[in-house]
Amino acid sequence: MARDLDKFVNKINGQMSIYEDTDTYNKLSNNKVKQSFVGVRPFYPSPSDKDYSKGFIYRQFVMRYDGSITEVSAREGSRKKGTLTKGMYFYIVIKWQLIESSQPPRGLVIDNPNIPRVNAYYIEQGLKDLPKPLQATFRNYFINLEEFKLQD
Repeated sequence: MARDLDKFVNKINGQMSIYEDTDTYNKLSNNKVKQSFVGVRPFYPSPSDKDYSKGFIYRQFVMRYDGSITEVSAREGSRKKGTLTKGMYFYIVIKWQLIESSQPPRGLVIDNPNIPRVNAYYIEQGLKDLPKPLQATFRNYFINLEEFKLQD
């Protein structure tokens, strides 16, 4: 049953453009796929001293199929991720570097890593579970790759 529903949702999503809205989704699906998602509370991280001593934080995002992105707290993300309509919403967690480190993350092979290059790498890792049309939108969401950097 769940597998059939996933196939149906994927079929409907394949017929939609990235610019269409929830009403279009409901019309295409004849209201067969109920959206249990009621929204998320936006969150702007405020790293603590403990986070800075670790050198990183985890950032959580909920992204709709139309490209809208909401950053959420870890608590909000944990509560909502199980209620997201598959194919309509995506839950992404990325690591975010806060301090300079001479050691690049595992999987990133570069000399002299800096915060922007490391965070760009983490963003790319977060793209793996997103459909291709949404990847550029998620990548472009991040204007400042040194956001939250510990100031000297």
